[in-house]
Amino acid sequence: MKWENTLMAYEEDIKSRSFWDWIKAHTSFMKPLHRYEGVLELTEQKIRFTGRDVKEKKDFRLEVEIEKITDIHFGFDDVFTRWEDRGAPWNKPLRIKYKSEEGEKTIYLFANFHHKYGMRTSDNKEVFEKLKSHLKGE
Repeated sequence: MKWENTLMAYEEDIKSRSFWDWIKAHTSFMKPLHRYEGVLELTEQKIRFTGRDVKEKKDFRLEVEIEKITDIHFGFDDVFTRWEDRGAPWNKPLRIKYKSEEGEKTIYLFANFHHKYGMRTSDNKEVFEKLKSHLKGE
């Protein structure tokens, strides 16, 4: 499965966001906090994000094998709080924790970010359910 117009940020991107980043995320026509924009793909073996680092203005690619995922969560947490996004409670982030060579990493996603009835939303619940079934081996 594939989701265009996906937004992504690492945990450290959220933690180190500037005041201007926060202001942009709270303006209705702007996007939620993120650093990367691209396409999210989910296969039986991995998730793949292909796109651009909008801060560094360069191509970006991330692949995570399903077996390396340690946790998934649909909703806000102590890092990406409701305070970080104006779209709450309709536009909840999808958090994925996984093992990497550098240790455990955490990413936040908004798959297929779009506006519906004037509200910011995404397909995160759908991705969460599909990923959950992949992790269970269904």
